[in-house]
Amino acid sequence: MKVPANENEITLYCLVGEAIWKIQAVEQALSCSITLKMNPAATKEQADKVLKQHQSYTLGMAVNIASREKLYESSLQDELYTFLNLRNWLVHKAMAESHHDKNWENEKEELFGKIKSISDKAESIQHKIEYDMISFCSSKGKDMSKILELLKLQEQGVRVKKA
Repeated sequence: MKVPANENEITLYCLVGEAIWKIQAVEQALSCSITLKMNPAATKEQADKVLKQHQSYTLGMAVNIASREKLYESSLQDELYTFLNLRNWLVHKAMAESHHDKNWENEKEELFGKIKSISDKAESIQHKIEYDMISFCSSKGKDMSKILELLKLQEQGVRVKKA
């Protein structure tokens, strides 16, 4: 007989889901950034083909490619490696480390906070990658003012329709 999830389990599942979703947004931003920076003269069709390949990369593969190709400033690259460790903990170790035993009531808030901090960090890194792409495109002579405006609106919590 299946037992419905209790309030703590629902909270845990929602937090993990949010974190995984935001981690995937970072992976997507990295894929786009790697494609753009490694193929700045590509046509849209060529870039789309390369992007499709890059989208199959795991977060670790993307972070390692970015490091090997020196695509980001060292501070962002270091942040990506630190974030990768957090992601790996969430995906591979969080469950094993958070047994629902007698200490669960004492440790659940710490676990919830750690998972939420991963979501927050993912969002922060995604924005840094987006701003880095804007700077890169601007350095290539592209007018990025409208994109910059949209990004700032999103950061203020305004829902922006994708073009």
